[in-house]
Amino acid sequence: MRVFIHFTGIIFIASLFSCEKTASDSASAAAPSNTGVGGSLTKFTIIGNYIYAVSSYTLYTIDVSNPAKPVNIGRTPLGFDIETIYPYKNRLFIGSRTGLYIYSIDTASAPRLLGQARHGRSCDPVVANDTVSYSTLRSSTTCGAAPSGLYIYNIKNLDQLELKKTISINDPIGLGMIDSALYVCCQNEGLKVFSIKDAYNPVEMQTLSNSDFIDVIPYHDVLICWVRKGVSLYDISNRLKPVFVKTIEN
Repeated sequence: MRVFIHFTGIIFIASLFSCEKTASDSASAAAPSNTGVGGSLTKFTIIGNYIYAVSSYTLYTIDVSNPAKPVNIGRTPLGFDIETIYPYKNRLFIGSRTGLYIYSIDTASAPRLLGQARHGRSCDPVVANDTVSYSTLRSSTTCGAAPSGLYIYNIKNLDQLELKKTISINDPIGLGMIDSALYVCCQNEGLKVFSIKDAYNPVEMQTLSNSDFIDVIPYHDVLICWVRKGVSLYDISNRLKPVFVKTIEN
């Protein structure tokens, strides 16, 4: 748990690294100030005046407009074995061991289900944008027996999510996306770097094999990697060619 807290809090260090870039680069890449930044394995996110958090069965909506007095204003039943939550614009992508759920937060205080996709039982981190979502399924005794790999969904039609492609990958876990690059953590088998210029047909460009990778956060021109021994930072000015900077050990 200490490593996970460390990972979610490391954004500050990455922001210091980012400040070394030019002012114009920083301005163009800046994230919205009222949105939290987290990895694909996180269970909560902050958007505007609200925290959205998931338990194994429920999506919680918490009003933090007064930070000293947070108020739980809603509980949305989700099903079983909910694992992760990923925000993108006005949507929440929620991964479970049996599927993917997409919720609208156009009305921020009342998330509304837009669409869902089912899959065989497995662990399911997810990242997404306007048209495509990427999930990693991991077959194991704790996660389930669905085939391990990278699952690519067309989410243009939210009433009927379409599985476009599956890429077999051994033991994938966390993943991150920025521009035309996708990073997939494969624990002791390294970090796979994919080009997603063709969104539904990722092309593997290289594998970084110098650590056990668990999860990643692409932030400006920095790739923040949760690894077994701590947190590693990579320069991703060239999105498809990460350059190692430093490791902050536990």
